[in-house]
Amino acid sequence: MSEPPLPSARRQLLFAKYGPILITPFYFGFSTHVLTPSSFTRILGHQWNVPVVNSLWIGSHIGIGIYLYNSKHLRNAHTFDRILYSIYGSAIFNLGTVLVMSIVRSIFPDSTPLRLGVGLSSSAAMLFIGRRYIQYIDQIFNEIRFRAITR
Repeated sequence: MSEPPLPSARRQLLFAKYGPILITPFYFGFSTHVLTPSSFTRILGHQWNVPVVNSLWIGSHIGIGIYLYNSKHLRNAHTFDRILYSIYGSAIFNLGTVLVMSIVRSIFPDSTPLRLGVGLSSSAAMLFIGRRYIQYIDQIFNEIRFRAITR
């Protein structure tokens, strides 16, 4: 017999906890492509390069968008607004990452290992800082909401 589906609150809690882990392969994969595009072509060949890179790009957008959509400070917003803010936040974050990776690539044009090290470290830092920022906004939102309820 199959198990019943997880209740909605429990499913959201599981995704809120483990969702960022699911985002990272797409995000780091696309960052690696921006840093060393020729390595993807060499590994995958010309036929699979574009579909794989586009999948990483879209997966990064979807993952970060879902993470933003499920954040506490957006839970009371209308569905359209939540989707709009999530798409906007995901686009800003991912395009900012592309900008940073392009700058890293121009600073270290001849050293692929150094470029990858600096670029992936900065990608990890951007993910960490972005996650802390959303947690901070959620914490402030909870404090403001708690004050409004107790008055």
